[in-house]
Amino acid sequence: MQPEEENPERLVGWHVVEVGRRVAHPYINLTDPVSGREVRVFIDATFHVTPGYSGVKQHGDGVFAALDCLTGLTVRQARTPDDGLELRLDARMVGVDARVLLVEGLPNELTSGSPWWVGGPYQG
Repeated sequence: MQPEEENPERLVGWHVVEVGRRVAHPYINLTDPVSGREVRVFIDATFHVTPGYSGVKQHGDGVFAALDCLTGLTVRQARTPDDGLELRLDARMVGVDARVLLVEGLPNELTSGSPWWVGGPYQG
């Protein structure tokens, strides 16, 4: 377990630099602008990216469309409501909407482990 999984508030200030899928799990890759350290937040439950995407399942067709809109954004707040994960992100740029990634804390029929977890540090 990474320290950011135990305390997701540690991700505040980190930037989303990549989204993808490893085996069957979608993820967002975050980097710390101070240390350069990278971690991946893996998703294995239903999630929402607002505005725009609601009720996305981890194996669904809409995964990349939903997560792509987070690339380049910075985590401004992180919390764990009901064992889920909520990240509030923005770019601090005019014309770029703030977004919220909310991973539900309850597993769905496709969940094989935890609804979300942090893996890393990523070695490219």
